[in-house]
Amino acid sequence: MLCLSATSAAGQGERRRPTRENTKATDSQQAPVRESKAAPLPANKLEEALRLLLKVTSDSATTTAQRQKAVEIEGLIVDQTITKVGHDFYDIFYTQFEAPAGSGEYVVTITEKPARGTSTLISVNVNDTDLLEMPLQPKPEYIEAAAAEAVGTAIGHLQQSNSLSRQLEKGAKQPLETF
Repeated sequence: MLCLSATSAAGQGERRRPTRENTKATDSQQAPVRESKAAPLPANKLEEALRLLLKVTSDSATTTAQRQKAVEIEGLIVDQTITKVGHDFYDIFYTQFEAPAGSGEYVVTITEKPARGTSTLISVNVNDTDLLEMPLQPKPEYIEAAAAEAVGTAIGHLQQSNSLSRQLEKGAKQPLETF
């Protein structure tokens, strides 16, 4: 015959140390309760401790922000082409493209749409600005010429946007003239 003993539902959630059946639980087996007998800190020492704690947390927050900024990607070239001709154009563009100094964050997107016959329509976007859209034939010399033109256009746009942002920053630092 098999006998099962059921425990109460309230006791199932409790965690107890295993004990032997025939021994009594003593006070030493229970978890000790520690009460602090120290006097509370004076107000000026408590204020100083809180200031030090705030300084440490703000310093750690700035170093964390600096670490996260170091991981950011400065520039990105996205390939959204479909055919071999589009992929060849992207490969040539990627090898020839070098961002101008100080260009910061940018995204260059190369997309392709099918066109009539064997040609395709390639478009180049920089920072969500459409720069050019051109038909592309599957001849290597045409692909190289189109990629060189697209690289020149993208670099020119990045240089122009960099100079414009520098002018705006410089203008913000100068006081406004009154007439």
